[in-house]
Amino acid sequence: MAEGEFHVLIRCPSCGSLAEAWLDEVPTADLTSDSAADAAATGEIEIECETCGNEIPVTITADLAGWQAHLTEDPDAKVEIERLDYSSYDDWLEELQPEPHPRAIFTQAIGEWTSLLHTIGDKRSGVSGINRMLLVQLFSIVEAYLSDAVIKLAFENPAVAKAIVTWHPDLKGERVSLPKVASQPNLVRDTVVDQLRKKTQFHRFEFLNSMLRVAIGHHLLPSDKAERDLVLQSVQNRHYCVHRNGRDVDGNILGGVTVDYLSRLSRSFTAIVEGLAKAIKEIEVQRPSPLPDEILTIL
Repeated sequence: MAEGEFHVLIRCPSCGSLAEAWLDEVPTADLTSDSAADAAATGEIEIECETCGNEIPVTITADLAGWQAHLTEDPDAKVEIERLDYSSYDDWLEELQPEPHPRAIFTQAIGEWTSLLHTIGDKRSGVSGINRMLLVQLFSIVEAYLSDAVIKLAFENPAVAKAIVTWHPDLKGERVSLPKVASQPNLVRDTVVDQLRKKTQFHRFEFLNSMLRVAIGHHLLPSDKAERDLVLQSVQNRHYCVHRNGRDVDGNILGGVTVDYLSRLSRSFTAIVEGLAKAIKEIEVQRPSPLPDEILTIL
């Protein structure tokens, strides 16, 4: 049997409504057979029409070309069958280069957000849905900056990528073969970037703070306790807004998401961004400058 995710779609012969089935496995062709006819394999399923309750027998055939399906009682009545493959949807991530100007994008985005806060923010209430939406958008802006800035830093600086590998709970125990290392000169860099891009939550500020402290000696979180508490406690508010429509675990709606709260939080986030941007700039200044093109041409 071939395993995967298969979708079978048919129009019910009785009522004409669409009926479907999701399968985890289907017959597989015998690739060792001497002829295409001998390689074919079949299996039968029944699809229930949710409109009229009719049970529809369907035959699935696997051959060297893939899978076909038809009504068991009428081989000429073809049935749609598709093997779902999601891998290609992430291809663009593999080709994605680090964002070259994360700081400039943050400045533009936070400026637009601030205009929205003053334009549509509800100044009379701390339970407004508009204010909760602004909170979520504020997190999106700062998370995008942190993601782009840290990925760019690791991509361009081998020492930073190495430090992240040494510290990261999911990477420091990784074992790879020598042939793989030899065939992929950028293995460490690419592994770190993949981890950051696909498996890191950039609103986990305490996690990022520890990682950046080890990687570049930078403390991401505010040194002032009140500001640090504001930032860290805002993550829970974000969770309630994103996952619980602004309600806490007891079902009570958040009451403190005021315009003043959002303004203060945005200033704290901006200070975090400015601090990291300054630290990254200092690292970039210390890096050796590349040789001019004309010197490279001579060499």
